[in-house]
Amino acid sequence: MRAVCLILFCLVFGNVSLAQRPDDPTIDRPGAAVPAHLKPIERSYGAYFYGGKRLRSPHSMEIPFNELNNATVNRHFRTFRTLSTVGQAVAVVPLIYILTRPRTTSTRSGEYWTVYFGSIGVTLGLSLIGNGQVKKAVNEYNRSLASARFGFSAQPINGTTHTALGLSLTKRL
Repeated sequence: MRAVCLILFCLVFGNVSLAQRPDDPTIDRPGAAVPAHLKPIERSYGAYFYGGKRLRSPHSMEIPFNELNNATVNRHFRTFRTLSTVGQAVAVVPLIYILTRPRTTSTRSGEYWTVYFGSIGVTLGLSLIGNGQVKKAVNEYNRSLASARFGFSAQPINGTTHTALGLSLTKRL
């Protein structure tokens, strides 16, 4: 049982080294232009939408996040990917427990159920934390887009053309 707990501990806390290296290309560059083709990501009832289309999973947000090239967004998304990978690895622990036990001994049901429900709890916990990281990444992504938007509109209305000029800036603390 101690070996299983040690394996779980190493899987959960051994892979979460997310320190950013100084040579990391995702470091924010002051004054870097935000690509104009990027659209905000909307969240509604647990689903994410990009350009009016529903995204099937949080992993499909990776391309807009990488194109924005914001260090905070990339860090939150890397944390999500790490946590989901560790969660998937922890889900396999009960199978490993059954396959590695000696064949001559009977399965102790108390140990098995502890490992089984423990892996479910760890997987669900990591999934919830990972989804929180995705939410933080989406919020920062949308904030970065909103801080650098400039717009111009020319609309024909009742035979005349109405023009509008828009600039959206947010103060970053």
